[in-house]
Amino acid sequence: MNNKLEQIKNAVSKLFITENENYIFIYTPPKVGSTTLVSSLRISLGRSYNIIHIHDEIMLSVLTDVTNVTINEIIHFLSNQQKNVYVIDVYRSPIERKMSEFFEKISPYHFNNTENNIKNYTSTRIINRFNKLFPHLGKGDHYFEKYGIKEPIAFDFNKKYSLQEINTVKYVKLRLCDANLWHSILSEILRSDIVIINDYSTHNKCIGELYKKIKQEYRLPSNFLDLIKNCPYFNFYYNEEERNRYIVEWSDKLSADVIPYTENEYKFYVNLYLENQYINDIQTDHYIDNGCFCKFCIKSRKNIYFRAKKGETHFEKIQHTEVVNEEMNIINKNINEKLIEAIKSKKTIGKYKPKQFAIHTVNNNK
Repeated sequence: MNNKLEQIKNAVSKLFITENENYIFIYTPPKVGSTTLVSSLRISLGRSYNIIHIHDEIMLSVLTDVTNVTINEIIHFLSNQQKNVYVIDVYRSPIERKMSEFFEKISPYHFNNTENNIKNYTSTRIINRFNKLFPHLGKGDHYFEKYGIKEPIAFDFNKKYSLQEINTVKYVKLRLCDANLWHSILSEILRSDIVIINDYSTHNKCIGELYKKIKQEYRLPSNFLDLIKNCPYFNFYYNEEERNRYIVEWSDKLSADVIPYTENEYKFYVNLYLENQYINDIQTDHYIDNGCFCKFCIKSRKNIYFRAKKGETHFEKIQHTEVVNEEMNIINKNINEKLIEAIKSKKTIGKYKPKQFAIHTVNNNK
């Protein structure tokens, strides 16, 4: 037991550089808008919260090099230490989530080629591969399947979120379709003024133009529509009116039936692309705000926060090394300017001035 406790403490110390009274776990599946959530909360809350973004135990082991501790064990450990803990998940509409997840790994997994080369592929080639994988992408829901909650509460369609407290841990469920309301929703839940910083959109990547093109051209195979209608999470997080609107929208964009990969064929496909993969899919500098608490990064964070409050939407990433170098350059420039002014001032008030004792001779021969 003591050994397990030490392992959890070790994982916590590796996840969070500093201790805090408040913690937020953005514990979601990929491609549901969670990166925007992370950057928004880091920019808005600063040092008042420790904020971590995590998808699963594989990601936890990569971040901490710890393999025998679960995310839930860390959450419950912090809660038992009387910490204020929030766990946030996001639901995204099913077809859009599947397509975004597919494009996230289109280069290292699905075509094992560079994005620059994939940009030249035909739409037909991309769509055919996506349809073969369709039922196997973007499945599952963390709130139901990962959090260990025995009795999930109904989603509040009036408030546009659910908040369930279990053993002092506060579990929050949002929807990406309500992202334009996240400012007010999160400000209400966290009792702080939250600004939303849009971050890590597929549209802004190298592959972005192809992604836009496929989204415009894509037609859903007719036999996939029932998969959507029967999805338990689609029926849970969308009310009847929202479901009908979504189904009608896609019913106008249907194509012929497609036979996707079976479960066994998909497993073979995954094993094959993992064996052949040569492109590294580990992402660095993923966020606009990586959560550094040095005084220079805090200054940059405040700058972005107040600019966002004024309505700005485009921001440079807060990268510690670059921020420090930029600040040091400014400091050095100011020091040099002050030295130059001091030198000029000394020359002006000095005892002797240039040509003060110059001797002027008169030519009497003229």
